[in-house]
Amino acid sequence: MTIKTIEINITGIVQGVGFRPFLFNLAKDNNLNGYILNRGNAGVRLMLQGDNTNIKKFVKQVKEKKPEISFIETITQKAIYTDIIYDNLKIEKSEQGRGISLTLPPDIAICDKCLADMRNPDIPKYYKYPFIACAVCGPRFTTVIDLPYDRERSTMVEFPFCKQAEPESCIQEFSDFNNRRFHAQTFVCKVCGPHYKLYDNQREIIKDNSIDEILIETAKRINKGAIAAVKGIGGVHLICLANNDDVISKLRERKGERKYKPFAVMVPNLKIIENTLKVSKKEREILNSFRRPIVLLERNNSNDHSIISKQVAPGLNNVGIMLPYSGIHYLLFDYIGEKPLVYTSGNKSYIPMAIDNVEIFEQLTELADIFLLHNRSIYQRADDSVLRIHNNKPKLIRRSRGYVPEYIPLPFKVDIPGAIATGPLLSTTGAILRRNRIFPTQHIGNVSHLETYQFLKDALFHMKSLLQVTDSEIKFIACDAHPEFITSKLARELSNQFECNIYKIQHHYAHALALMAENKVDIDEKIICITSDGVGYGDDGNIWGGEILLSSYYDYERLAHLEYQPMIGGDRCTKYPARMVASIILNALELEESKKEFEKLKLYLDLEYKNTELEILISQFEQGKNHFPSQNIPLTSSTGRIFDSVSYLLEASRIKTYRGEPAMRLEGMASRGNADNVPLEIKSIKKNGKYQLKTSELIADIIELLENGKYKKEDIAAKFQIEIGRSFADIAIKLAKKHNINKIGLTGGVAYNYSFSKSIKDQINQSGYQFLEHELIPSGDAGVSTGQLIGGIFRNYNSNKE
Repeated sequence: MTIKTIEINITGIVQGVGFRPFLFNLAKDNNLNGYILNRGNAGVRLMLQGDNTNIKKFVKQVKEKKPEISFIETITQKAIYTDIIYDNLKIEKSEQGRGISLTLPPDIAICDKCLADMRNPDIPKYYKYPFIACAVCGPRFTTVIDLPYDRERSTMVEFPFCKQAEPESCIQEFSDFNNRRFHAQTFVCKVCGPHYKLYDNQREIIKDNSIDEILIETAKRINKGAIAAVKGIGGVHLICLANNDDVISKLRERKGERKYKPFAVMVPNLKIIENTLKVSKKEREILNSFRRPIVLLERNNSNDHSIISKQVAPGLNNVGIMLPYSGIHYLLFDYIGEKPLVYTSGNKSYIPMAIDNVEIFEQLTELADIFLLHNRSIYQRADDSVLRIHNNKPKLIRRSRGYVPEYIPLPFKVDIPGAIATGPLLSTTGAILRRNRIFPTQHIGNVSHLETYQFLKDALFHMKSLLQVTDSEIKFIACDAHPEFITSKLARELSNQFECNIYKIQHHYAHALALMAENKVDIDEKIICITSDGVGYGDDGNIWGGEILLSSYYDYERLAHLEYQPMIGGDRCTKYPARMVASIILNALELEESKKEFEKLKLYLDLEYKNTELEILISQFEQGKNHFPSQNIPLTSSTGRIFDSVSYLLEASRIKTYRGEPAMRLEGMASRGNADNVPLEIKSIKKNGKYQLKTSELIADIIELLENGKYKKEDIAAKFQIEIGRSFADIAIKLAKKHNINKIGLTGGVAYNYSFSKSIKDQINQSGYQFLEHELIPSGDAGVSTGQLIGGIFRNYNSNKE
C-alpha cells in the first residue's frame, strides 16, 4: 500500500529565525504528520502527510504568517507515493545540503519578549542575564562557524544546555514545541551560559561574583568619567559619557589619531534626544528595526549641548545614533541611567577590532580604564552598520552587523558557480559571487596594514565556506585597476591559488555597475552615470573622481569629468587641503599673482612646514609646468579634492584629520546657510570631445566672493554644494539626450552629501529622466567589491566567447 506524501522545499532566510519551530507548530495545527529537515544552504525540506485541504492551507499560512525576520525566496512542492506512514511530526537532524544561497540571517537585536524575561525576577535563570536570546533574536552571523545552522557548528557549542534551572531547564525549553525557544540554537541562561567579568587595565579582576555587582561597579566608574571596553556580539566597544566634554577629550587624546572624527552615540530611547536631534518617521523605523544600525540624525536649531556634547561630532550637522541591541546594553542603561553614551569601535586606528580577550587587553590597555568582558567566543567580528536618510531613502555608509550575510540579487542569469572580489583600498568590503547572487563581507576598513589584509582574507574565506563554494568553482578574481593596492596584491595571490583569471575593474566603473544591478537595469541597457568621489585609478593613469560615464554591463565610455588639477606632492594634498588649493591657484594664475593670493590667504600657516614647504611646492610646480602628470605631481579630476578646497577656503576645515572630514564639515557649515544669497555658476567647456567642469574658475570665483566681503561663508558653502550638483546634472542630461538614454544615476562617496545629491536628483527628475540611486549597496567604496564582481562576470563572458 502506498500513501501520498507531499514534499515541500523552501529556500531563503530560513535558518536562525525560528523557521523550523514555526513550521512545526503550523503543521501540527493543521493535523499534518511527517518531518522537517534543515538542509543547510539548500533550505528546509518538509515531508508531510495529511488531508489535501490542510496541506494547501498550511502552504498558504507559511507565506502569510512566516516569522518577521525570515525571507522566503521559493516554495516548491510535489507529490510522492511511498509505503512509509508517518504517525507523528518531528524535526530531523540537519544535513549538509548545498544550494546557491545562504539561509543564515544577520545578527538580530534582542526582541521585546526576551527583554521582558531579562527584567522579570520571577524567571531567575534569565533575570538580569545579558546573553538572553530565543528563536527569533540574538547573535547569528558572528557566532556561526559552519552550516547547517545548529548549535554544534557555532561558538555556543562551548555551552551545553543545562538540565536543571528555574523555572525550567534550557534543554526543556529547546525540546518544547510550545516554547518560543524550541529548537533555538544560540540561547543560554545564567546556569549554562557565558558570563561577564569586570577587570581593570592591568587585567586584575574587579568584580566577578554576580552580574548585579559587576553592573553597579561598572556604572559607578562610567558615571565618574571612566572609559570602559565592553565586549558584545561582534566585537568590543569603548564607551563613556556622551555629555561630558572632558571625558570625550580624554578618549580622543587616548585614541591618538581621532582628534575630531565623530563618535557614535547609543541612547536608551529616542525620547531623550527629541529636543536635540531631528528624528523622522523613517529614521525612527530603522533605528527600532531588528538591524539596529547607527543612523546619522540632523541636529535641530537648538544650541543645547547638555544632552550630547558638541565634542561628539565637532563641526558636523549630524550625530550618529543607535539604540541598544543586546542584553548588556539595556542592563548598562538600567544602572547608569537615562543618559547617552559614546559607543565607538574598540580598536586602535586602522587595526581591526580585537575579538579575543587577550588581544582586547593588548590593544586597549592604554585606551580603557576598565574592561567588561565575557567568555563567549566571537567567530566573526562585525562593526556596527551606519546609514543616513535622504528623502525617506536609506543610504548605507557601512554595511555590516545587522545586514551581513544577506545577498545582493543580480537582475540577469549567471552561469558562473563562484568568484571573488577583493574590493578597493579604503572602506573596503570583499565579496563572493554565487551564481546570480553577490554576498558582500562585513565592513573591513582601510586595507593598509597586515592585520586588515588578514581580516579581509579571513572574511572572504569564511563567506566562501558558508556558501560551500569549492576551490574548483572559483572562475575568476576581480579587483581594483590600481596595481599598487594591497587588495590587488591579494587578488594576484588568490588568482594563483585558484588557478583562475584575474580581472581589473576600473574603480568608477565598478561603482556604476553596482548601481545598475541594484536598480535592475536590463542586461542590454545603458545608463549615464555620475560617479563622484575622492580617488580612483583612471584608465589614463591619472586620479579620477568626478566622472560621467556611458555605462553598460559590457563596457563603458568616459564622456565628461571635472577639469584636471595638479596635486603637488600627491597624497599630501588630501591631508593638507592648503596644498590642493595652492595647486589649483598655481594652475589657474600666473606665478606672481598666485603668490599674492597665497599671502592674502595666509596659506603657509596651514602647511606642515610653513613657508619652507610653500616655497618647495612652488618650485616643484615651476619645474613640472606643462609636463603634468609627473613623478611628484599627479593630475586629478576628483570631486572630493574640490570639496576639500572649498572647505579650506571657507575655513570649515583647515586640515584633514579623518577621511571625508573637510567635505563633512563643509556640509555642516552649509546647513546654516542660504544658497539664494550668493551668485555662483560653474562653467563647462568641451575639450578633446569630452565635457569638463571648470574647477579653476570655480575656485577663483569663490576667492572673489570671499574678498568681496558681502557674502557669508555659510551661504557660499550652501550655494557651492547645490551648484556643483546642478552642473553635473546639466551635463548628464545633455549626454543622455545625445545618446538616447532615459536613465541617469548617481554613485560614489560624494553622493552622501544631501544637498549635492538632491540637486542632481531634482534636476534629472524635472527633466523627465529616471534617476537611479542606491539603497541596498553603499554609494561609497564599500559598494565597489559588488561592482567588481559584476564587471568580472562580463569580462569572463567575453573571454569565453573569444
